[in-house]
Order: sequence, then C-alpha cells, then structure tokens
Amino acid sequence: MSSSKHLHASFDIPEGGQTMRLDHFLSIKLPNKSRNVIQKHIKSQMVLVNDKKSKSSYQLKPFDKVEWFESFRKLEELIPYDYDLDILEENESFIVVNKPANMSMHPGLGVYKETLQNALQHHYNVTNQTEALVKDCLVQRLDKDTSGIVVIPKTIQAREHLGDQFKGKSTKRIYHAIVWGTPDPLEGTIKKFIGRNPMDEMSIEVSEDEAFGKMAITNYKTIKSYKDFSVVECELETGRTHQIRVHMQYIGHPLVGDKRYEKMQYTGNSQLQNTIGRHCLHARLLHFDHPVTLERMMYEIGWPEDLNELIK
Repeated sequence: MSSSKHLHASFDIPEGGQTMRLDHFLSIKLPNKSRNVIQKHIKSQMVLVNDKKSKSSYQLKPFDKVEWFESFRKLEELIPYDYDLDILEENESFIVVNKPANMSMHPGLGVYKETLQNALQHHYNVTNQTEALVKDCLVQRLDKDTSGIVVIPKTIQAREHLGDQFKGKSTKRIYHAIVWGTPDPLEGTIKKFIGRNPMDEMSIEVSEDEAFGKMAITNYKTIKSYKDFSVVECELETGRTHQIRVHMQYIGHPLVGDKRYEKMQYTGNSQLQNTIGRHCLHARLLHFDHPVTLERMMYEIGWPEDLNELIK
C-alpha cells in the first residue's frame, strides 16, 4: 500500500465462519456504510484480502484476513459539523456536553462528519477558540447509541489531569439503563473479566480467565420494574468497552434495544425494539475534580425524550 493509505480496520474470518461475499461481510461489520460505498472502496483497492486486492463478489473463507484502508486525508481532516450542542458547562479548561443518542464520539469506520468531535470543531470555530483541543481531546467515551453526560478537555493540562481521574477511581459515573426482565437479585455487584470475542472482534464477552481481558466492576440497583423490563442504575468502578451492556447480558438481562448483546428469549418483542431504535443506556451523572482548581464538579441530567416515553 502507498503511504497515502492507512489501515483503519482489520477482520479475521474465524475457523468455521460462515462463507459470504466480501461486500456483504463488510456491510455487516461497517453498518454505517452503504453497499454501494463499500463496493466502490473495494474497487479502488482500499480493501485487501490476505494482502491482495479483491472483488466484491469474492467468497470469504475461514482464516481469510480482510483489511479496510482509508486515506490519510480523510483521517486527518476534521470537518466542522453545524450542530446545536447541549452544553451543560464550558470554561477555559473543559466543556461538558449532553451527548445525544445516534452520535459517534469521533470519526472512524466510514463516519467522518456527524460526530461529537466534528460538532466541537464547529463550536470552537464560531466562538473563536482556535487553541482548544479537538483531535486528541477524548478522555471519556460513550457508545454511539448511548446518550448523556460527557466531559471534553480543552487543554493538554486538562486532558492529562482528567485522563488520570478516569483511569483511577476519583470520578463518579452513574448510568441508567432499561433492561429486559427483572434482575434477581434486585441489586448487586458484577465483577468479571471482559475482553474481545476471539470469534468476533466487534463484540465483548465475559470470561473467568484473567489472561483473556481486563477486570470490569459494575454496581447495579433496580429502580423500578415494569411488565417486560426494568429501570436499572449502574455505577462504574471501571470503564471498559461495552461494560454495562456486557455485564447486564451476563446476568441475563440485556439492555432493551441492544441488538449486539440481545438474548433469544427477548427478541420476540420486536415492536418495542423497533419503537426505541437504539440500546437504552443513558449517562445520567458525572462527578470529577476540576483540572485546575480541584473543585469537585457535579453534573446530573434526566432521561432523554425517547427513553422517557418508554417508561412514563
């Protein structure tokens, strides 16, 4: 590959994996990209199979390696996105935002514009904050479908200070989730190793083997139960990828709307799944120390409209 291209995603076909066309496989792995865009990407030799150019019609087989490349231009440019951010607080050190559902934190995997970082770029442009960090500013991440509070540092000092807080245990993070069924017991602590599924690198799973992943700790408490689902409060002691989603699935109560970590006994309620259109997780509360004054900063917000409609 030329130096103008950069490896952006890699997928290994597992032993016993299902045979399918290359373009169909990529449409599953990259749901934000249309089949037409994927086929053009393959044709332009930005997709390699086993280090060789391929065709959309190629039938993948076990042990094949698929690599998706992007141009450095696309990766390096941050296109301003004119979006009306719900800003909870902003000062010289950081900005606290109520992130909506269906917005990625940063560009990647075919999404280059309508992300939180792009929206921040626009906000800083129109407010003449040319020195504010944008590209390397993330110390906290929410999944695309997760709504709620996120803090973004605006200086290197703030990034380092806040980053240390999130790596340690000085932040307080509480999420509200709507899960299938009623947890039994109603409250407890889930303490399990989690890591990437070796058969599907896009998914996370629980393991008893500490060599498999990293320890993840979630304290949960059932707030209210309904006929088919419950509202659960989750407080994180660690911040692993998909932690709450994986832990709630592990105890048999996956998030409503979570297609990646759903359980078979709940998939029949398609009307509710289709109504909500995303997994039901909301970052409700965030506490951290101000990176300059060390004052304790505390933020809390209520349910977004879509989830509130579900439980009212």
